[in-house]
Amino acid sequence: MIAYDTAARALGSLTLAAVLTAAGPAFAAERAFVTNQDGETVSIVDLETMDVTGLIEMSGKPAGIAVTDRYAYVSRPEAKAIGVIDLKTGNTLPEIDVGGGPLGIAVHPSGSPIYVADWFSHSLLVVDPQTREVTQKFETGESPSGVAISADGGTVVTADRDSNQVSFIDTTTGEADARVTVGERPFGVTISPDQSRVYAVNVGSNDVTVLDMASHKTLATVSVGSHPYAAAEANGRVFVTDQYGGTLSVFDAATFEPVDEIVVGEYPEGIEASADGRFVYVANWFDNTLAKVDTETLEVTATIEVGSGPRAFGNFIAGKATDKDVNE
Repeated sequence: MIAYDTAARALGSLTLAAVLTAAGPAFAAERAFVTNQDGETVSIVDLETMDVTGLIEMSGKPAGIAVTDRYAYVSRPEAKAIGVIDLKTGNTLPEIDVGGGPLGIAVHPSGSPIYVADWFSHSLLVVDPQTREVTQKFETGESPSGVAISADGGTVVTADRDSNQVSFIDTTTGEADARVTVGERPFGVTISPDQSRVYAVNVGSNDVTVLDMASHKTLATVSVGSHPYAAAEANGRVFVTDQYGGTLSVFDAATFEPVDEIVVGEYPEGIEASADGRFVYVANWFDNTLAKVDTETLEVTATIEVGSGPRAFGNFIAGKATDKDVNE
C-alpha cells in the first residue's frame, strides 16, 4: 500500500509563482498540463499531436492540479500554496497561500471557489481566487487526498485516506451529507461523466469502491491491480492506474466485470479522459512519460517524455469546459 512518505513526497516548499517558458493565447484544442513533482515543472502537451509545447517552472513539488479553459490551479504542498496559471495570456498570477499540506484540488463549475484537500489539518479548504484567501474550512476525515466536485457544484467529494472513507459535502452548508466507509487508504476519487456514481480508488486494498452519487450506497467493490491510484470513466469502461503493476485495470462501468489490463509504463498515477471519451491519458511517474490510450481498442497509441516524476493528480486537461474569468 502507499505509505505516508509516498504521499509526503507530494508535500514540499514552493516559493515564487511559476514562469511560463512557452507562452501563448488560450488553447482551443485539448491540452494537458502535467505536474512533474521531482522536476518541479509543469509540462504542456498538445494532446492531438502528443508534442510537448511548453514548460512551466514550479518549485515546491507540484502534485495536484485542476484545469479549466482559463486557469490552471496547482497544489504546491511544500510551499503551502497554490500556483495559478492564466491560460489566456500565458502568464502566471500571484500564488495563493493556503498553509498546511495542500494536495487534491478541484474548482467549482462556475470558476469559483477552489476546493483544496489539506492533508495535515484534515479539512477541505475553500479558496476565493479573487481575494486569494481561504474563506472556509470543511471538515473531512483524516488525511484527505483526492477531491471531485459535481457538475452542478452542489456536492464536493473527498477521499479521506487515513479514515478509509469518502465524504460527500454540501458546498452550500459545508456540512457532510454522508461519510461512507470504503476500502483501505482511498486516494483518488472520481465522479462518473453522467454524475450517477463515485469511484473511490483504494490503494491499500487494491480495489475500487463504486458509490451511488445520490443515495451514497455502495454499489460494488471491484478488484484491480497492485496499489491503484486514480480512475477515469470513458466509453462505458473504468480505467484505473495500478502503480506497482505498471498497468491500467479496465472494468465495465455497467456490470463491473473485468475487461482488460493494459501495460502503460512504470508507476502510473494521474489519469483523465478526453472530452469525447475516446482516449485516456496516463502520467507514468517513474518513466517520466505521458501515455495516450485508445478506449475502444485498449491500446497505447502514443507515449511521450514529459518532466521528471509526473503526477498529474486531478483534472489536468484544458479545453474540456468553460469557466468565468474570476481572476480578471
